[in-house]
Amino acid sequence: MTTTTLRTGLAAAVIALTAAAATPASAGSFTLSLTPRGESADLIRSGLQIYGIVNGLKGENHAKVKQKGRNNAAAVRQSGKDNYGLVYQKGNGHQASLDQAGRNNAVGLFQFGRATNADVVQYGRGEVGLVFQGGW
Repeated sequence: MTTTTLRTGLAAAVIALTAAAATPASAGSFTLSLTPRGESADLIRSGLQIYGIVNGLKGENHAKVKQKGRNNAAAVRQSGKDNYGLVYQKGNGHQASLDQAGRNNAVGLFQFGRATNADVVQYGRGEVGLVFQGGW
């Protein structure tokens, strides 16, 4: 899989929220963001579409939030057509928002451990991303 430089909106959102998160000195976290292009992007988009079909998501846009733990929060806003979003939170105290506008965008946001924050924004056409966060 090839990775490329993050699009401005996604990079700015993740960096700003990660930097702004107030955590104790003993706490830590990591964020890994991937924005593939070409065949890798097509593969990820197809995987999210299949996930949507298997989970019975219908309509012009498709989103799923799955949470395991306590005090997790997630918000999804989609406009346009054929956007796919997945937010998966496992652990405690995670916060996430996903904002998709345009067409044919796809993102998977995965948070593990505790107290991670992410705000993913996709505007336009055909953007694809994966964001992995872990906190301790």
